[in-house]
Amino acid sequence: MPRSNVRRRTAAVAAVIGLALSGSVLTAPAAQAAPKLTWKETALKENLKKDGSRSFQLYHHPHNIGAVTWAADPLVGIWTGDTLYINDKRSDGYYVVGQVKQVSTGKTIININTKGKTAPSEVKKTKNLKEGTKIQFRACIKKGSTNHGCTSWFSAKA
Repeated sequence: MPRSNVRRRTAAVAAVIGLALSGSVLTAPAAQAAPKLTWKETALKENLKKDGSRSFQLYHHPHNIGAVTWAADPLVGIWTGDTLYINDKRSDGYYVVGQVKQVSTGKTIININTKGKTAPSEVKKTKNLKEGTKIQFRACIKKGSTNHGCTSWFSAKA
């Protein structure tokens, strides 16, 4: 067989193999993005908002996965004051982290999570603060050591 025919056949086989490989790369499934964390403020009575309490429902699209609540003052039978509550509603491998920082110092004064707890679960931490102390709080969603998003920092007070 002449050399030019061998080269053409070799080039043709290489081209077919190249197309086959590029086709498999092009048809590989796309990586799945982690669900996005969103939140919505929970309607609290006006007197609770005035005292500095706030609450947010957490959504890891499309599911309601938990909540984060700052309770500024005690509400008999429901919550103690100056307390951060976090709830994890789903057994999905993710866990909720709650953080509170004091605005005047920027220092984190509460850092709690639901890691390792069977859902539904609630974790709370109380910190007795001087009345009117400005704080900020937020929630984050994690799986293992990977952070899958945090809410904004919400302003509240003790």
